[in-house]
Amino acid sequence: MIEHEQWNLRSGRVPVTWAESDYTDIDWISLPPLRDAETNKGFRAHEGAYSIYGDRISGWTPSFQQAGVGTQMPLALSRVFDPVRDLFRLDRMIYTFGRYTPGQILPWHEDLYPTYRRRNGVSDPSRVVRVIVFLHDPAPGHQLWIEDRLCLGPAGTWFSWQGPTRHMAANLGETDRYMMQITGVAV
Repeated sequence: MIEHEQWNLRSGRVPVTWAESDYTDIDWISLPPLRDAETNKGFRAHEGAYSIYGDRISGWTPSFQQAGVGTQMPLALSRVFDPVRDLFRLDRMIYTFGRYTPGQILPWHEDLYPTYRRRNGVSDPSRVVRVIVFLHDPAPGHQLWIEDRLCLGPAGTWFSWQGPTRHMAANLGETDRYMMQITGVAV
């Protein structure tokens, strides 16, 4: 069991128990480009990011993930990824997946977790923990930054932050970038 009192800038590795097809064969849907701060109330980006990055601010989400509603995880994925989620000692955990094709960027921002907080009765955003698990070995140009730290590692490497911590993700490479995103509450 992986546990911390404070989850900011923590990292480690979990066993890779999944196959590439477990995450690449998900029915992915493209998120519309986020063109301004009003498009998504789930995070707070610097206003200038939208004029800098334009339509590259986007990504892909599983079709079973509905913004503002939640995730109905298919049983086949639950069998593979619930054990990964369960390695972390957090309350009220949920998880989903993300995909960034070459050129897509999620610029510097802070997560506000509005849907998660509302659905789980969490008034204080500083209690919310986000864990990113790399599903495959990195390729050149695949990036995750948390504050001033470039986060790198092979498949199974995870990084976490707590509350509205500044971070960004990008795919400046030539192949798709995939990750698992776990959200929970610090115990």
